[in-house]
Amino acid sequence: MQAAEADRPSSAGLHSRVETRTVFNTSTVATAATLAHEHAMATPRTHRYYVRSPDGRAIYGFDRLEAATAVALEYGVGAALIDTMAQAYYPIIQEVQKGADGNKELVYGPVGGWDTGRFGLDRDLIEAVKKGSAAIAHAFLAKGADANARDNHGGPVLHWAAARAKADIVSLLLQSGADAQATDAKGQSALDIARGRNAAEVVAVLEKAGAR
Repeated sequence: MQAAEADRPSSAGLHSRVETRTVFNTSTVATAATLAHEHAMATPRTHRYYVRSPDGRAIYGFDRLEAATAVALEYGVGAALIDTMAQAYYPIIQEVQKGADGNKELVYGPVGGWDTGRFGLDRDLIEAVKKGSAAIAHAFLAKGADANARDNHGGPVLHWAAARAKADIVSLLLQSGADAQATDAKGQSALDIARGRNAAEVVAVLEKAGAR
């Protein structure tokens, strides 16, 4: 995506935190300029659609599917488009792939929505983690979900990521403010759970974050 340098996340910022801006430079994608004009001028707010960069370091929110689609295609192969209001049995994520003709196209992923949006962002974040998708989880974090969200039984979302042995999601949550020392109702930490599942990569990520 040929964005102006001012709109590119700095290399220092990329290594220190997850980028969750929802700004959009209308000069970068001509086909989406009209559709996304309101996006460039608006104050920060939640959106329905989110586009995640191929490297997972940036995510952008949009109100209109047309604008989100244009930006995802401009990003190229590996970019993801997430519909944070997708309902049960409807695809919630699309990924940019190279088609048989060599052109970029959006392909639906194997994850369907649930009762998305009905019970709050924190519940949606936990469901995204249960589905094992870092891109979907990133979208709900960008939308305002709490990285320290807990389920109805007191289980932190970080524990769900550790239980799924998803090191990428664990990293995402930690960079978004999750407490590496948090415990569940049984007094277990995410590190305890990761060790119990022999999830070596997750253990390494948590230990690096200071979990004990």
